[in-house]
Amino acid sequence: MARTSATNYTAQPFTYATAGTDIFKKEDVQVLAQAVDQHDHTTGKGLSIPAGAIPNGTITSAMIADGTITGTDIATGAITTTQIADGTIATADLANAAVTNAKLGTDTARLNLITNGGFEIWQRGTSFTGPNGAWSADRWQINLNGTSAMTVAKDTATLPAGSTASMSVVYTHNVASNIQQKLEDTKGVQRPCSFSILARSSVASAVRPWWSNDGGTTKTYGAYHSGGGQYETLSVTNFTFSGGFPMVGVEFGASGTFYLDNAMLVVGSVAADYAPLHPADDLARCLRYYQRWTASIVNSLIASGQCFSTTQANVTLPLLAAMGGTPSLTNSALANWSLLSATGTNVAATALGIQGGYSGMNMAIAVNTASGLVAGNATGLYGVSGGWLALEFNP
Repeated sequence: MARTSATNYTAQPFTYATAGTDIFKKEDVQVLAQAVDQHDHTTGKGLSIPAGAIPNGTITSAMIADGTITGTDIATGAITTTQIADGTIATADLANAAVTNAKLGTDTARLNLITNGGFEIWQRGTSFTGPNGAWSADRWQINLNGTSAMTVAKDTATLPAGSTASMSVVYTHNVASNIQQKLEDTKGVQRPCSFSILARSSVASAVRPWWSNDGGTTKTYGAYHSGGGQYETLSVTNFTFSGGFPMVGVEFGASGTFYLDNAMLVVGSVAADYAPLHPADDLARCLRYYQRWTASIVNSLIASGQCFSTTQANVTLPLLAAMGGTPSLTNSALANWSLLSATGTNVAATALGIQGGYSGMNMAIAVNTASGLVAGNATGLYGVSGGWLALEFNP
């Protein structure tokens, strides 16, 4: 006679009969009764249950110990968004640097590379009818082609939510024309960028955004406004500047009245919703390119300096902010400007111009007169009410 040790019941090892002549033990009945009555298949009490023997839906989360399911237990692609409850993925669940720009929403705030993107600042005035090349709102230039005509104005009535000013454009079409902005930083934008702008139009397929490497000669466009009469976000995304004349803008291809606001140029393949700068920061950006002094009353002192001869003086004009480079000077009629003579009278200016290059936070202005000055005497540049002069740097 011989008995063989059980292989699937190990808690209390015993041998079982393998031949009719083997002796019969009570354990044979006990183990059989336990298996049949309780169906207990824990370790040492029978074979494990194969997957095919488990009905679908019978295993719940309560039966699975935390941390026991590993990555190898889950089939590739088996978990989809429908299996993930909103808000359940925390920052700790994400690997560092795992979220790319392409995964960002438009409401993720990013640095705006546009100057005066909200069309809030209009130092030159609030209404302009052409001509081609004229500047309107700070840093925004009018580009007219053919016999097209355009009147650009500051608007405070037809606004998107949260805005205090927009640009209205009354356009008469001949050849497609533009409102555009050239970027000063030609190297920093040589990476993927996206441009967006709010536009309002009642004319379909009439206004669309674009970007260019060569100052607008060759453009790449985004989609047109639908013409639905409401503000829509127009964008052109995931482009890389590589030329020396980077520019973005909006093209008009049909006559109508249009409104523009909230322009954004950001680094990245996804456009960003407009994020306004603090007003002081927005103005400081604009002052880098244009600064204007206006005489508010008769004999408004603009700058002081010294006479070098009977006909010439240099005066030092304190700048409002550092400029991007040596500016040009423009001014109202020379009859609006005068120098203080040695006798305390005003001597009319015959010419105003930049004296030397730009340095620091002051600008030397050369002022000529017909006569009346005394070399070595102190003097001042005065304007009459409404007279203005401006320094302008357009990269």
